[in-house]
Amino acid sequence: MRRMSELSPTASRTRRSILTAAISLMAARPEAPMTDIAEAAGVSRSTLHRYFPDRTALGAAMDELAQSAWIDAVRSARLEEDSGLEAFRRLCAELLDRLDVLAWWMVRPDSWEDDEEPTAEDAAIISALSRGREDGSIDPAIRSDWLQNMMWAVLYAVQFAPAATGLSAFDAREQGMRTLMKAAASETSRA
Repeated sequence: MRRMSELSPTASRTRRSILTAAISLMAARPEAPMTDIAEAAGVSRSTLHRYFPDRTALGAAMDELAQSAWIDAVRSARLEEDSGLEAFRRLCAELLDRLDVLAWWMVRPDSWEDDEEPTAEDAAIISALSRGREDGSIDPAIRSDWLQNMMWAVLYAVQFAPAATGLSAFDAREQGMRTLMKAAASETSRA
């Protein structure tokens, strides 16, 4: 299989379309057959198999896409700039913008296993949250690990609650961002 950087722009778009359709479908139906994934992506089975010969290759590509989206979100948030709360707000906005891909991690229990060493992205987030406690913008009583876990819980709710609650995707995003900002902000930041 060719690497993403070797694909033409059209092939790259097709590949990403297949991956995002697979994530969306498999979030609701983890055992969805490849035929259903092809249909959801709007491609033939042969096209799907040309990009991903089997579920293992598809799963690995979805993992890679989610990892790339995560790294991209953290870097785009410019966590080293401004107050800790503002950096956290930007991080949450970037993650919300990539929720269609990050949803893959949310439906895979093995992706939540915390046996990995902290990454550079984890360190950047911890640093921004620590800076927020120091600059008074983030509640000093809220632990960084708690805030990060809550962030993922809210992202999960934004992704999956609209179907169950009748919220629009826009309203779910607004509710999620408001929840995260209120939870993180210090008393002086809320005033």
